[in-house]
Amino acid sequence: MMNGMDDNRAEAERLANIRAGWHRYKAAEADAQAAVIRLTDSMRQLATALQEGADRDLAEHPDMAELNVMLDGFYSPPPAVTPPQ
Repeated sequence: MMNGMDDNRAEAERLANIRAGWHRYKAAEADAQAAVIRLTDSMRQLATALQEGADRDLAEHPDMAELNVMLDGFYSPPPAVTPPQ
């Protein structure tokens, strides 16, 4: 009779350890998701700051806008279809 109780207790302990491990896994998963959310927000703020800085530079130096257009035309890939001449 005692052997059966010991087996039940061992099984219950094993299952409790499995559940505890599952909860640790879910907690780590939630931590990772929270880190991704924080990183996403930080990256959005960085992109906004970079764009605002570029906009300010272009407003202060109009010749940079013309240079950007020239460089875009120079470095852009050629059109897929050549226009007829």
